[in-house]
Amino acid sequence: MKKTLVALAALAATGAFAQSSVTIDGYFDRGYTVTNNTDNAKDSKLIGSSAGTTTLGVKVRETLTGGLSIGASFNTDFADASGANQDSTATTASSIQTGGFANSQSFLDVTGGFGVVRLGIPNNFTLTNVTGVASPAFSTGVGSAYSSAFSIANGIGTGTVGSVGIATQIANGATAAGVRAIRIANTVQYSSPSFSGLTVHVGYSAKNSNGGGTADTVGVTEGAVRYTAGPVDVMLSSIKYSVGSVSPTNGSLAANSDNTQNMLGAAYTVMPGLKLHAGMGTFSSNTNTFKGSSQQFGVTYTTGAFDVMAQMASVDDKSSSDIDRKMTGLGVNYNLSKTARAYVRYDSINLSSNVAASTGSKLNRYAIGVSKSF
Repeated sequence: MKKTLVALAALAATGAFAQSSVTIDGYFDRGYTVTNNTDNAKDSKLIGSSAGTTTLGVKVRETLTGGLSIGASFNTDFADASGANQDSTATTASSIQTGGFANSQSFLDVTGGFGVVRLGIPNNFTLTNVTGVASPAFSTGVGSAYSSAFSIANGIGTGTVGSVGIATQIANGATAAGVRAIRIANTVQYSSPSFSGLTVHVGYSAKNSNGGGTADTVGVTEGAVRYTAGPVDVMLSSIKYSVGSVSPTNGSLAANSDNTQNMLGAAYTVMPGLKLHAGMGTFSSNTNTFKGSSQQFGVTYTTGAFDVMAQMASVDDKSSSDIDRKMTGLGVNYNLSKTARAYVRYDSINLSSNVAASTGSKLNRYAIGVSKSF
């Protein structure tokens, strides 16, 4: 269903022709979501993206000689006026559409028999592992183990709402939802071709610690190995954030600190309509400020036009704070077509499951909506 515009561009040096294409794709999601929170001030009812991120993407590709191609891809994620607070502070462009045009993954790639090299702000491999292998298809919406309300890691991440692409650090506490590896600026990635179902992936973002304020950046190294064959899909990923002797001015980052997050995800198709998911993770920092482990288990069952999904996720905080958290997510899709669906979602989150409940530490979310991809 993707709409593709194809053009022919002359290669001046050879007089030959190379085929270029422009593909426009996307995903639109609107659901009515109700949140009940032990902090009553955070109870809410809104219309927004509840089963995934509403996004519009443009992909450009030109085929060169020798099996090479060069392409560019950029997406704009929409956190538009749907769901915005309707007060005098929510009228600026930044609050209605954080980051503006091309605020999601954006990169140039060179592809050939050697694999794929990406330059820019591509999605992290850890995001793929947590949401695409270890979990049913909750994406980062309600019911996800990687949403803005609950995540399986503590420490440094790049998934803070409004600051995606910038590394930030959370503070341990009874209402700490965790951090997410989504994408980070100034990244170069490499993905190998498949060798009998096995692929290797590496990513690197340079660290700058020059005392230049906004010029200082967090260094990131990431690696992943994925094996996909028949009913089996297994992925091991690791991402490390390193802060230099001069901390960037944003993100509450401690100088000379680092944070590593590991994830082993697996999915197994028992039969055509039944898939099992599991994930085991760890996170740690050189100062032991952040230290712990996570686990998640899920199932996807498809019958007729219905997809039924469920998962449970928990975090064992082994730092001195010792604040564990748990999440249960449920979802049902009714597939109206191959690209359209109606859905319901639910999750129950306890952000301090082993200590006395605090304000805002428990919440339930309910969502019903419709989504369309193209």
